[in-house]
Amino acid sequence: MTLLVKDANTTVQSLSTVVDGNGNLVPAHAPATTSAQGVATPVGPQNPLPVVNTAGSAAGDGSGTVAAGGTAQTLFGGAVPANGFLVQNNSSAALWICDTGAASNGGASFQLAANGGIFATPSGYKPAGPVSLYGGTTGQAFAARRW
Repeated sequence: MTLLVKDANTTVQSLSTVVDGNGNLVPAHAPATTSAQGVATPVGPQNPLPVVNTAGSAAGDGSGTVAAGGTAQTLFGGAVPANGFLVQNNSSAALWICDTGAASNGGASFQLAANGGIFATPSGYKPAGPVSLYGGTTGQAFAARRW
């Protein structure tokens, strides 16, 4: 059943209802998310329920430079990030990153554009193995965080 009610602006709005276990008419509650402005919208394929990673931890720094151009190197001392990671290219040439094996300038590696290209995983993402980075030139700078 649908009831019609007036909101604070005296605009008529529909309110979906159901009958509870005691036979009372009560509002139907649908999962919803709230925007920064406080507006609730129904959860659905175009507006999925947000996920909060409660296992999050402080970010660890893995920033540095390419140790040897043309050779893949592991980030974060070879430790696999437990809850995600981010890498930004701070050099003037492309870098490549891979979390399924050794990075290279192709294949399964993701290219990070020169001068600020970023690769960031969602919170809670655990890669298949250590994160690897490839740069063509020794000394290419990058910023990296894991959490």
